[in-house]
Amino acid sequence: MELTKALYAPAEVAALVGLSSDTILSYIHAGRLFAIKLSARTYRIPQREVARFMGQAVAPSRMIVDPRGGEAAAAALQARLDSEHRKPVAR
Repeated sequence: MELTKALYAPAEVAALVGLSSDTILSYIHAGRLFAIKLSARTYRIPQREVARFMGQAVAPSRMIVDPRGGEAAAAALQARLDSEHRKPVAR
């Protein structure tokens, strides 16, 4: 089955996989299914997550992980800030 929408409501996912909407919401609350919370009672599930949940092959994400991030980057930034001469702000 081809998924054509970018975001799906829990009821739509439930219909696709043959489960109840309550079960899909339980999976979301338990962290078994990623969803975007739009309001107190409204969730949307991204297409990639629906495909993963249905057991379909999912192409790798286009996101690039920066290997220079994390603690090393924070330490380098702090060192740079500490070395700069900052003028005191008159208040």
